[in-house]
Amino acid sequence: MQKFLNLLLCLYICIAITSCVSDKDSSVEAFPETEDASEEKQLSRKEIIALIESSITDAEAEAAEKGIIQIEEKDAEETQKEKAEKALNFALPEVTGTQQIADFIEKHYEERHTIPFEAYSGQLELPDRDLLPFGAIVLESYRLAYPDKKMKIYEKEGDWCIELDGMIFAWADGRLLPFSKRVEAENYGKQIIYPNTGKPRNPKSYSQDDIAELMKKGTKAALAAEKPVDNTFTQFLLKTNDRIVTERNIRSMNFLGRRLNAHKMVIPFFEKIDSEIKAAAKTNKEVAKFIADISEIGCYNWRTIDGTAGRRSYHSYGLAIDIAVKGNKKPTYWEWVRTWNSKWMLVPQTSLWLPPEPVIKIFEKYGFVWGGTWDEYDTMHFEYRPELAVLAYLSLADEE
Repeated sequence: MQKFLNLLLCLYICIAITSCVSDKDSSVEAFPETEDASEEKQLSRKEIIALIESSITDAEAEAAEKGIIQIEEKDAEETQKEKAEKALNFALPEVTGTQQIADFIEKHYEERHTIPFEAYSGQLELPDRDLLPFGAIVLESYRLAYPDKKMKIYEKEGDWCIELDGMIFAWADGRLLPFSKRVEAENYGKQIIYPNTGKPRNPKSYSQDDIAELMKKGTKAALAAEKPVDNTFTQFLLKTNDRIVTERNIRSMNFLGRRLNAHKMVIPFFEKIDSEIKAAAKTNKEVAKFIADISEIGCYNWRTIDGTAGRRSYHSYGLAIDIAVKGNKKPTYWEWVRTWNSKWMLVPQTSLWLPPEPVIKIFEKYGFVWGGTWDEYDTMHFEYRPELAVLAYLSLADEE
């Protein structure tokens, strides 16, 4: 009887709400516009769901008060879990590959965009961060950044998990481990995950504690204490399980007059970046000189990161690029500076070699992070990490 009454309530409420929400145009693009062109305000899917849930709750409460139905009391923790899971896994745009994302960004990018990848992130349906811990938000950032991977997020045995092609990975306090390894979490180091806002490093903001911690980087003691990082999730996501599998996904292209070997996933982005940097060079002398002075460009290179205890570089996946120029005498990489300057972290940003600002912005526009934003700087380096840009957008949108 109670189920029948609930069904009638839901049916009545849905009909009432549908009559209040105007129909949307049936012809829509692959990704919806950020703003509605019509003057009449239309409710978003999230607003409609919230209105339905609120109406059902009110109707149930009224029916319970009159003795028509009985509402079972739910455990507070279970209720919070249900709310959190409902805040995730909104439907994503139908995407079959990165070419669609690259085309969309090229079409919808605006000068007002200040966060890397914002042309893409800005059209996504955002979760309610008040209901979610940081780990769940990070996992959602991965799901949103790689829509073609069809990932799903949920809580399992007290930890937030992300499912990809039937494989479950646990947040494990920032370690992103295969679910079966979560019991061994203390044996692994944490992933490098942070909101990429695109802001350059600023040595003037470092505290004495910050400086002391940075001075330990690359030392024998620090390397000996560093725990291994499990790369299974990244390799599963990018299909780069080992060197042989990775090289099956590597493709060659011409980039700024040099041959580039990169993962096929990022070829559409590199093609857009190449075209836009060349276009900028026609009106910007600094960009034109940058292209003319390029001495070497490196992308795919199966190796670990210098100054670490074996962390795998994104060059190993064909998702990172280094651009060197002729005649440069300025520092570019922290580890090289550390060999002769123990206070390498205090080198002012302006004393480092820097790519032209338009070049940096073009890379960031398509989801790349620039190494000049890192405390452990690498100013010639860009790597494809769209999840970090989406995480930044989620974080800043939550503050507004």
